[in-house]
Amino acid sequence: MKTKLLLITLLLVETITAYAQNIEKEYLSRNHANRKELNYTLPAPEYQKGKATLSGTISNYNPDDNLIFKIGAPNIVMGAADTLFPTVEADGSFTIDIPLYHSTQVRMIIGNADLVILLSPQKETNVTINLNNPPGKQFVFSGHYATINNEWCQPELITKIPPVYINGNLLDSIAGISANEFKKRCINQYKQYIAHNDAQLQFSEVTRTLANLSCAFDCLENLQATHYCLQTAYQKKENITREQAFAAFLDIHLPDDFHNYLKDFPVNHPLALYCYNYRNVITNFLYDTHYDPLSMEKYLLENAPLTKEEQTLIHQHEATFKAGVAFQRQSDLGTLVNKYAKERDDCNWSVFSEAKKRLNHILQDSTCLLIDYVRAIYMRSSLYNLKPLTHRQELMASEITNSIFLGIIQDMNHQMRPRQKTATKKFTVCEAPQVPEKELLNALIARHKGKVQFIDFWATWCGGCRQIIKEYEPLKKEIGEDQVAFIYLTGPSSIKKTWEILIQDIAGEHYWLNKEQWGYLWNHFQMTGLPMYLIIDKKGNIAKRFTHVTVKELKELLGLEINK
Repeated sequence: MKTKLLLITLLLVETITAYAQNIEKEYLSRNHANRKELNYTLPAPEYQKGKATLSGTISNYNPDDNLIFKIGAPNIVMGAADTLFPTVEADGSFTIDIPLYHSTQVRMIIGNADLVILLSPQKETNVTINLNNPPGKQFVFSGHYATINNEWCQPELITKIPPVYINGNLLDSIAGISANEFKKRCINQYKQYIAHNDAQLQFSEVTRTLANLSCAFDCLENLQATHYCLQTAYQKKENITREQAFAAFLDIHLPDDFHNYLKDFPVNHPLALYCYNYRNVITNFLYDTHYDPLSMEKYLLENAPLTKEEQTLIHQHEATFKAGVAFQRQSDLGTLVNKYAKERDDCNWSVFSEAKKRLNHILQDSTCLLIDYVRAIYMRSSLYNLKPLTHRQELMASEITNSIFLGIIQDMNHQMRPRQKTATKKFTVCEAPQVPEKELLNALIARHKGKVQFIDFWATWCGGCRQIIKEYEPLKKEIGEDQVAFIYLTGPSSIKKTWEILIQDIAGEHYWLNKEQWGYLWNHFQMTGLPMYLIIDKKGNIAKRFTHVTVKELKELLGLEINK
């Protein structure tokens, strides 16, 4: 009898093992196919407004369980995510379209599981969910980015570094240490995690790269919150109120060179914006080593035409803050700050301008992704309040070169801008004539011979070019495009995706020239910088060449040629 039971048990184990091996083979086969399709590479993300489709099935689904199921669709410029709630059918199936501005990770919370999934506009990703399975086997993906998403869920890969300020045990361990010691601990932890991930060769290189980037951005969140982390640790250790802790740390600042660690972090990595948590690279502190929580109030005292009552309110707030006492008129203070919008904007402009200088000093690149992100989040004050960008914000936006930031800002700004009828015709994308480079300009001019032409040599990365384009734009309504052909030429140093976004607001004909075409024109005119302008007369000759004239002067120059 015992022998018979033993044989049955062995057969059962063998059957279960074979079944498990078949499932594993099927998974590995599918994963191998996905790896082959992925080809271990991932292009830098670009602006691509659209909807990603996420479909799937939840195993053992019971509608009566009231399962928590929500998805966060991020907006990197706003630093927030729209929460979507998929509709799950009785059989556990679901399909949801998720609006995105570019390929990126979205956050999915279902039951007790919290993960990010890489999606792409106009593409579909499918997931089979079984929350009863152990970690690493709860989610099986197919479709777009399947390999990355399947590997991301495996417990051997480290993809997160939790915030220190919400972890009681970590707070206990840092109470009383210096800012530099805290920085050292954070960076050492990050390096250990990177070394661990790099050793996990069973995963594709691109998945390991994204996991390392995610760890980097979480680490940066802790590093930027150094002052707050140490303050919160002190509050916990001393068992005091939040207000008392703020007062105790009011005059404690970070070392002047504290943020130099940025040079060793992948803040400008070409794949950075795939990560859901890239927004962690910038917090409210904007890498200021001497952050003053009373800076806005002090600015209003010095610059706003405050009444005596308003001055008293601010002084009362300062006194209670320094005394470590809760301020009872916080709502009145908020109303006061909102009242002086101009002064608030002046203060914000100063803060963001200084942040750009600090980061440029550290990174030595004013056009890098991180500094572009600083420029982008300066727009939040208007976009949060559903208002079109201010003049200063448009000026800051004109310096942005990243197509994703620029596309989101322009899309949101267009949605809030009052609809106006325009007399100008729409922008036109043109193909350059297929002629030798030395004949290109003559071929372009010949298209509008008999008409005055205004030719603008510019680049998307040239803030001055873009600002002057805006200054000259109203002339098209005044003069009329039937009188003057407005032609815009740029070269390969302009990111094509960024160019495609920007020209939507520039009426006229647009040419994106190749390296040889642009290089010939650059050398022919001996240009040393941009912008550069030509006015072509009705006979097709160059009547004027210049780098800048006022709107009034340009109107006069064009008028002279029109009336000849």
